[in-house]
Amino acid sequence: VKGPPPPSLPAPWSSQDVGSVALTGSASASNGTFTVRASGADIWGTIDAFRFVSQQVTGDFDLVARVASVEWAHHWTKAGVMVRGSLAANAAHGFMLVSAGRGVAFQRRAATGGESVNTAGSANTAPRWVKLERRGGTLHAYESANGSTWTLVASDTFVFGPSVYVGLAVTSH
Repeated sequence: VKGPPPPSLPAPWSSQDVGSVALTGSASASNGTFTVRASGADIWGTIDAFRFVSQQVTGDFDLVARVASVEWAHHWTKAGVMVRGSLAANAAHGFMLVSAGRGVAFQRRAATGGESVNTAGSANTAPRWVKLERRGGTLHAYESANGSTWTLVASDTFVFGPSVYVGLAVTSH
């Protein structure tokens, strides 16, 4: 007997694997809570492989999420909020994340095809709040224990077009 189809994502959210992944990821949403499952080697270096639940936005934004849990597959299994210039595996991006065993970090690739850079935040694990703010060409990355008092982890300058992809990123590493 088949059960009901999995819940779909509310508009305008979409879900897809970015880069080459071993197992297809999935995403669902219920009552404002997103569940994202992913494989993927990593979001690091010059090429990424992960699951991305995203939507396109134009201009400045605040992107906030509470990462309730990160299932352990590797100490760099990670989940958080991301902005990407495109859905290409080598796209410029900023990623404010909570890892399974390495704490909180702001990882980014400032230019398409460039190398990734890491700025460590606290040693905390999930549950943890993460936030990205875009103001013009600058991206600010924050973390929080409660979703109201924020600590700046780092800021960086990006050359994104006016329209970018924002959302939730997960990789099992």
